Amino acid sequence: MTTLNKNLAMVLIAVVAVSTGGVLAFTENAQPLQTPTSQKELPVVLGHIEITAKDKDGNIQAYRQTDNLVVSNGLNATINQLFANSLQTTSSATVNKFNFVGVGTGATAAASTDLGLGTQRSNKVSGTVTAITASGGSGMGAQIVGNWAANRLQNGSGTSAITEAGLFDAFANATGSSNMYARQTFSAINVAAADTLQVTWKITFSHS
Repeated sequence: MTTLNKNLAMVLIAVVAVSTGGVLAFTENAQPLQTPTSQKELPVVLGHIEITAKDKDGNIQAYRQTDNLVVSNGLNATINQLFANSLQTTSSATVNKFNFVGVGTGATAAASTDLGLGTQRSNKVSGTVTAITASGGSGMGAQIVGNWAANRLQNGSGTSAITEAGLFDAFANATGSSNMYARQTFSAINVAAADTLQVTWKITFSHS
């Protein structure tokens, strides 16, 4: 090999070495691609019901507790209250505060399409509303307590087998005159004329 060829070969080897070293150095110093992360929230609406029947002496005759079903009408009413009237269809065009409790004897399981109780018993009652905190302190909500005095459910005689409860925004009994927020059924509670009935409804909004 001539001297010129030897020198050219040495130059090429040097160039390759420098290039390779640069690539290796770049590779070693490169940081992994970071994708931006965001905090996602999945708010959850939870409802829980406690139903207690007591005799004339205040002794507990029956007790039930269960989670409720927030119906589609209730979700639509919430949207209308938060943002603007008539955005979503509701059974009553006027949406008020959901502080009325109704009970009945209907046995059909609660469904998201429900607009009222299966078979309402007596009139709804206006509940006492207080603020509550979701379990674990991750949310907030409201507690609505409705009470039926003796003789309110039976009109003075007989026994009513109460199997359902609903949360409403008005006293009116007609479906088109009030909005139902939530409903649930449960095993029958037999309420005699002298008995009282209390329904405690807890609605909480929390982070999942």
